[in-house]
This record gives sequence, C-alpha cells and structure tokens, in this order.
Amino acid sequence: MATWGGMKIGAKQGQPNNKQAPMRFSDTLTAALGNRKNKYKDVSKDLNSLITREELEDEIFVPNYNIRKMKAMIARVVKQQFVVRNEDGDLLKWVYDPEKNLEMSQTIAKAVKDRLRNLNLPRYRIVCFCSIVEKQLQGVHYKMKYILDPYMDNYVQYVHDGAIFWIITTAFLIHKD
Repeated sequence: MATWGGMKIGAKQGQPNNKQAPMRFSDTLTAALGNRKNKYKDVSKDLNSLITREELEDEIFVPNYNIRKMKAMIARVVKQQFVVRNEDGDLLKWVYDPEKNLEMSQTIAKAVKDRLRNLNLPRYRIVCFCSIVEKQLQGVHYKMKYILDPYMDNYVQYVHDGAIFWIITTAFLIHKD
C-alpha cells in the first residue's frame, strides 16, 4: 500500500466573507507539475519544430508516372468498349445489355490493368476495379476505404456517364517496398 507522506491535500480554510475558490491541487503537486513543465519545455519545442518542418517539406517521394496520362488511357479503354463491328468490319450501334455487365466490367478492368503494366512500373502492384451501374431514377454513392500510404501509393478514377448507366473504373497503384 502506498503512503502519501509529506503531501498536503485539501483546501486552505478561508474566512467566511472571502469569495475565494477552494484549492483543487495541493501546493506540492502544483510545484511538481511546474517543475516538470519547465524541465521538458525545450524537448517539446524541439519536437514541435521537427513536426512542423516535416509537414512543410516537399514530397518525400516523386512518382515516376503521370496521373493525367493514366486517366486518359482509362478513358480510351472504356470508350473502345462501345465500338462494335460486325463480320464485315462495319460499325454497329451499341446497345446496353445489363446481362453482359459482368463480362464488360471484367474486360475493362483487365484491359486497364494490362495497359498500366505496360508502363513498366516495377515497384507497384496494380489493382483495378470496374463497376457498371444502371441508372433507374437514382444516384450512386461510391465509397471505398483502404489503407494507402499517401506518399507512395496513388489511385486513378474515371467515371463514364452514359444515358442509362455509369461506368466507374478505379485503378490503384500500390508501392511494394
């Protein structure tokens, strides 16, 4: 059992007419906290300046890819899905078919992933999602939560807004090292 010898706890009894607030801490505890604050004042200043300097510095890692080019590449891949030709090579009118959404989304995701691999980004793992959502008088709330390193990882998203559907394609570039 701990003993608290030598420490005064409680409030000093004031005069009844005195409107002074009672003491919440003992004199020795207040003195100890004051000494501790003075002792670690320099350490906390140094730590705060280090944190501030890290926040103000430029990016630690400069990626070797261009996000705008990747987004344009994804847009080309998605738009190529709407070019349909018959046996003679003539263009046909593309018709939306909800039964073929799974196949089309897999095709888009694989094509985007293959094209991103052709960019020769050896230290990145490429993950690609494609969703085809039909518009039926409603909106879409598309939300993803992943743990990504903000300095090393990145993602590219392209949304194709058709008359009766959306195609949402997202490619993640995850640094392996």
